Amino acid sequence: MLNSTLSSGLNPRLNTRDIAALGFMTFAMYLGAGNLIFPPFLGFQAGEHFLGSMIGFLLTGVGLPAFALVMVALVRGSDNLTAALPRPLATSFWVMVFIVIGPAFVIPRAITVAYQFSLAPFIGDTGLIPFSAAFCMATVLFALFPGKLVDTLGKWLTPLLLVILSVLAVLAFLYPSGEVMIAQGPYIDGAFAEGLTQGYMTMDALGSIGFGWIIFRAIQSMGISCPKATAKYTVIAAVMYAVAMSVVYLSLAYIGATSADLGTDFTNGGEILTAFTNYHLGLTGIVLLGAVMVLACLTTAIGVTTAGSEFYSTAFSAISYRRSVWGTMILAGLVANVGLEQLLAVTLPAVVALHPIAIALLLVAPVRKVLAPSMVLVTVGTALVFGCIDAVHILGQMPENMGQELEQHLPLYRYYAGWIVPTVSMLLVGLVWSRVMTKKLQLAKA
Repeated sequence: MLNSTLSSGLNPRLNTRDIAALGFMTFAMYLGAGNLIFPPFLGFQAGEHFLGSMIGFLLTGVGLPAFALVMVALVRGSDNLTAALPRPLATSFWVMVFIVIGPAFVIPRAITVAYQFSLAPFIGDTGLIPFSAAFCMATVLFALFPGKLVDTLGKWLTPLLLVILSVLAVLAFLYPSGEVMIAQGPYIDGAFAEGLTQGYMTMDALGSIGFGWIIFRAIQSMGISCPKATAKYTVIAAVMYAVAMSVVYLSLAYIGATSADLGTDFTNGGEILTAFTNYHLGLTGIVLLGAVMVLACLTTAIGVTTAGSEFYSTAFSAISYRRSVWGTMILAGLVANVGLEQLLAVTLPAVVALHPIAIALLLVAPVRKVLAPSMVLVTVGTALVFGCIDAVHILGQMPENMGQELEQHLPLYRYYAGWIVPTVSMLLVGLVWSRVMTKKLQLAKA
């Protein structure tokens, strides 16, 4: 039982230990395998322009998810983000989000990446099936007790993960693996802009609106029921996540930026981390890296499974929380072993298209009470249309002639964010139009 300190029913308060656990839980849910693998490769490519690229990366890679959590707090729950949409559309959106960040994309990838960095170096691919079964069972056991999620992630798994990451960070700064690399490719002249783009491409804002379900439930399980207090602690958790994740990103990127002695032919951050740990710690380093990856993947899988199951059990009376947890992990385990590559080809466009919609909903949420319902739909629809255009661009399927036209006439298209200007413009138009129509209605009644 958590030792929450409540000063009174009107002014509930958590003690410092519980606040720290809540922040650690939030951080752990975001820290998946991709968050560990990508920064070293960014640092490797940015090299001497490491700081400029990382400032850009942190603005979008950490700033956007933190902004999403703050907005979730302000509207008092993830479900309120879609309150202005017709119920069938809102439900459909959430179902797609939790399928994508759950059994169809994030969890199967977490299973395979965790295996690749833990057992695969020693036994090859022969152990994926039993590893998947053990991973899924561990996730189920933790996810079946959502009321203890703060204890599980915030007080046990995350501190252990942070201790291991701290060892790698100390090694990186005290014993760098070579001189700082020379900047490569787009990082030579546009490190900040490329960092912004790559941070946006983490798509973690999509996870934020899903994790909002868990954070609110977790705070309530700690004895907090006051909406203002719940929002306050959600914001605190967002700030703690942002600080912790920024430190982790900077440390990992620095490993890549100072990896000259490790080699120059790396193709991803996983190779850099493997070479780094082997260089400093040998076999112990490989085991240590495997432990980091397994813990990071496990905490993310627990988070998205819990979030999805909270939603399904709330939205559909026929689906219990327990059944949803089991169903999610059984499906994720099958996908990881049978058809992950084929499914990724289908789900990746969905992830890219859903991300602009999620951010559009975050922008709409604070003004939804003064925005006409029709303009909510138009704004979100605009994000969907241009988000699909960006998805085609990201996947490299845009016809060359059309791509050239879009790059000339659609702002931010080259940075895979062509949806931003049309969506924000439509939101502003909608606010003006809604205000004019409200005044006309008031005059007519007078």
